[in-house]
Order: sequence, then structure tokens, then C-alpha cells
Amino acid sequence: MMVACLVNTYDKLKLHEIHLRTIARAAPLCYAYDFHLALFDFNFWKEKGELVRDVMDYTTIGEGGRYLKMLEEEGRLHLISKVPSHFGEIIATTSKPENNILSLEDIRKLKSACFLIGLGRKGLPKDLIKRARYNLDVTFRGVSLETCSAIGAILALVWVVRYGRR
Repeated sequence: MMVACLVNTYDKLKLHEIHLRTIARAAPLCYAYDFHLALFDFNFWKEKGELVRDVMDYTTIGEGGRYLKMLEEEGRLHLISKVPSHFGEIIATTSKPENNILSLEDIRKLKSACFLIGLGRKGLPKDLIKRARYNLDVTFRGVSLETCSAIGAILALVWVVRYGRR
């Protein structure tokens, strides 16, 4: 199981447009690259159906939320307040990796993993970075990417490294 986990570093109590836009953009990427989509600290939603309806009512991105709905129907959409152990290795995505930097060979060997992706300018909270087993700088050059660009790059990189030799 590969999981793209968006970490809400914005307002945890009030829904903002950026939440809806980012989820709508992440869903087709997760669907295309066989990832689960987890939303960490999105406390304004209590159930997945409500989340899917809100995104579908808001946007035309991802064919109007179609891919988010498909992730929900396939059991690949998760609302979480902590990372469950069955999500596998926790990987902090950051342009400033601090320790245990994930290599391409490490990616090839992963059985299951949860890639934590900070939503917004602040990136991931330091405590989450410290709890992660690995750090991944998807550019391998310390270049900070906009959130949705990073999501696409991370998921595509992982998929190509793991399955591109078929």
C-alpha cells in the first residue's frame, strides 16, 4: 500500500478553498499512480462522504471530483488524526531532508509507505519530520516545490521507480 498523506498545516477548524483545491488535484494523481489518499488533521470533516460531496460541489478539477469518489468507493480515501501502522514506513517529504534520506533504491524496496506532504507554505511540522523513518527530497537538489507540483512529482517518481521497468 502506498499512501499520499496530505497534512493540514492551515486552519484545522475551518474549511478553506485551498483545502478543496488541493484535494481535488491530488485525487486524480492518487488514482493514476495507485496510491491511497489520506487527509491528516482535516477536522472539519467527520465522514468521507461529506468530504467527497464538498469537493464535488466545489470543483471541476479531476472531472468534477470523479477520481475522489472512485478512491472513496475503492476504500482508498482516509480521514486520519494519526498515521496507522498498516500504512507502512512513514516518509516525510521535504526540500530540507535532515536524516535517513530516502534513495531510489530504498523506494524500490518499500513494501508499503505513507508519504507525508505538508499543505501550505509552512511545510510539514518538525515533529512529524522527526517521527518519520525517512526523509525524501523529490528533487534531490533541495528545491522547494508548490504543494500540488510536489504531489505529482512524488507520486510519479515512486511509481516509475517501483513499476517503470515493466
